[in-house]
Amino acid sequence: MKRLVILLVIISAGTLCRSQDNIRLQEAFYDAEYFLMRGDYSDALPYYQGIYAAMPDNASIAFRLGLCYLNIDGSKNMAIEYLEKASQKITGKYREGSLRQTEAPYEALFFLGDAYRINYMFEKAKEAYSRYRQTLLPTDIENLMFIDQQIKACTDAPAMMAEPIKFTLEEVDDILNDNNDNFFPVVSADGKSIAYMTSMKFYDAIMFSRFSRNEWTPPANITPELQSDGDHYVSCLAADGTVLLLSRDDNINSDIWTSKYDGTRWEPAQKLKKEINTRYWEAHGFITEDGSTLIFASDRPGGFGGLDLYVSKLQGNGEWGSPVNMGPEINTPFNEDRPFLIRDGRTLFFASQGHHNMGGYDIFSSEMQYNGLWSTPKNIGYPLNNPDDNIFFCPIEDGKAGYMSFPERDGGAGGADIYYIKFK
Repeated sequence: MKRLVILLVIISAGTLCRSQDNIRLQEAFYDAEYFLMRGDYSDALPYYQGIYAAMPDNASIAFRLGLCYLNIDGSKNMAIEYLEKASQKITGKYREGSLRQTEAPYEALFFLGDAYRINYMFEKAKEAYSRYRQTLLPTDIENLMFIDQQIKACTDAPAMMAEPIKFTLEEVDDILNDNNDNFFPVVSADGKSIAYMTSMKFYDAIMFSRFSRNEWTPPANITPELQSDGDHYVSCLAADGTVLLLSRDDNINSDIWTSKYDGTRWEPAQKLKKEINTRYWEAHGFITEDGSTLIFASDRPGGFGGLDLYVSKLQGNGEWGSPVNMGPEINTPFNEDRPFLIRDGRTLFFASQGHHNMGGYDIFSSEMQYNGLWSTPKNIGYPLNNPDDNIFFCPIEDGKAGYMSFPERDGGAGGADIYYIKFK
């Protein structure tokens, strides 16, 4: 009898330990899912890693690990291993938000294609995209078109890489580039003011600096002045550097905000009114040097698909007029975003998933012709554009130069840094 009691105690203890382990895994899963939903991939990663160590055969967790790595600069090559494993066990009946889900969704094939493409493995990317295409219904026209666009981009990319453009690349002052990620630089038309993002410990801060006596002044964190919770991102620094356009999204909706510099500080950011911001997704905007024209991205109904670029004119009453779609010369069935119009008012730079690109977003330029139509957008070229998403380029000097940020490079200050680019 005594031996039986001891045996029952041992069995009960083992069951309790397993139960506690399951609770810890479930709690870690909830934390990981929360960060993933917010797009905080670096924060989600260690939770998924811990779960995967305990459940190495779970294709759903492998899929999520792959997603995290695919969205972390400097680690995107590591996504391949996990997405390859996830794509070996896929289902069309995937249940989001369940640790009991052990298979991956069909989308694992799509993201595997992305991982291959970003890492210059174009033939493998086309194979993965083609496999994913086979899982789509014939009625899913939008996704079928997008997959075909990615396959075409993988076909075209090697030829674009064979003809690289010529430019010089110069890291901006160390006073702007610190050991954190510094990105999304926007420079005023006169070149004397810059705003950009810096990744702080708990949020992304908006930094501002002026060019004085041949150097940039120590950047100021203006996030508190804007009364931002760290969820606003810079889009445009207008004219003389006294008007700032911002974008704010909460993973459900995105709107365009603005702030003015009153001579001593930045005013609290204000959301633009309903002619511009709707219940749809308004991404990034640009205000021309004279302040009379706003160009912005929106997925409102009536466009050509995805995000389109629209133009609004400032009215006599100080309000923005009804936006007009920029037309099929600029907009495609896919996303267009991040518009910048240089000082001549006739040359537009923007990011697009359509047109002739290398996959994902590329930067393009287009010129207004004398008949009032925009010219066929021109890809600014490899290696400024590459197989990854290239969504941000702030042109200056009539488009002959500009600012971009790049992930950590040899000789950089650490993390993503801001660079000045001069086309040859």
